[in-house]
Amino acid sequence: MRVIVVGGTGNISTGIVKALLEFGHEVAVFTRGQRQSQLPDGVSFIHGDRQDRAAFEATMQAGAFDAAIDMISFDREDAESAIRAFRGIRHYIHCSTVCTYGGPLSELPATESCELRPIKDYGRGKVAADDLLLQAHADGVMPVTIMKPAHTFGPSWSVLRQLGSDGAWLDRARKGKPIIVSGDGTNLWSVCSSDDAGLGFAGAVGREACFGQIYNITHPEFMTWDEYHTRAAAAIGCSIEIVHVPAEVLLDVVPDHCGLLESQTQWHQYYDVGKLMRDVPEFRPQRSFEEAVLACCEAEAERGISENSDDSTWEDEIIAAQRDMACKLKSRENK
Repeated sequence: MRVIVVGGTGNISTGIVKALLEFGHEVAVFTRGQRQSQLPDGVSFIHGDRQDRAAFEATMQAGAFDAAIDMISFDREDAESAIRAFRGIRHYIHCSTVCTYGGPLSELPATESCELRPIKDYGRGKVAADDLLLQAHADGVMPVTIMKPAHTFGPSWSVLRQLGSDGAWLDRARKGKPIIVSGDGTNLWSVCSSDDAGLGFAGAVGREACFGQIYNITHPEFMTWDEYHTRAAAAIGCSIEIVHVPAEVLLDVVPDHCGLLESQTQWHQYYDVGKLMRDVPEFRPQRSFEEAVLACCEAEAERGISENSDDSTWEDEIIAAQRDMACKLKSRENK
């Protein structure tokens, strides 16, 4: 099939494009061309801006694609444009997000029928887009599939931490500095490599069983946050000291460093992918968490990206304050 990937040079989409090529599809990507491509040979590029609605829609219609995978539709207006752009296409796959479920999750592990109560505008925008696209499917405009990735990372992203996208935390581990993990470190989290997620998206293309369906997409296994940080550090040859700090303290004292904690990671966030594995047998994640971490770090080194944990003191200050308080309490108890 001739497949267009809208926003095809990003984190998840890089894995999707590679899988599409492996499955024998003819692949084009629509991109603004502002990001260095890490895509393999054999991909054609169409440059443009999705927000230039008329030009985008005309270009997509003229392309006469068999299928589209849309990675950059974020709200109702984007979805309305997608319906105009891909009306009559044989299959349209929309990249949504597990952020539509919000938190705390209404069921664990969360299935695709989990209650939708998004916390931030990103999740609310995706809910609006999903609803409109599924209505287009029901109206016979085009077959639609909704994919909801959980935390997915690859060589174009840094390895995030529980609190957020602070890329300096692995530098702390290399330097023997302790890191903060919220709560008692036992909250469960789902994570998947972009290459493995790509298998799910690409494997669904043109598959009638997937028409009109919603799928969670992540690794079927999950881990605690203590395990996540420990395994990531071990992957780069480090041991790590974890200091547990209550979520409410962190969100009150350093909210700017806790974007992910505010919206997701202060609760269990793990998902059932049985439905996807049933309908898309190609989706069988194979890359280990450690392999994915190493790939990210190696890619950052090749791009000359490094964050120096010595440039920021907030984490050391919180750890010192907590330890000081613990010493004072212990001293009081011993009197």
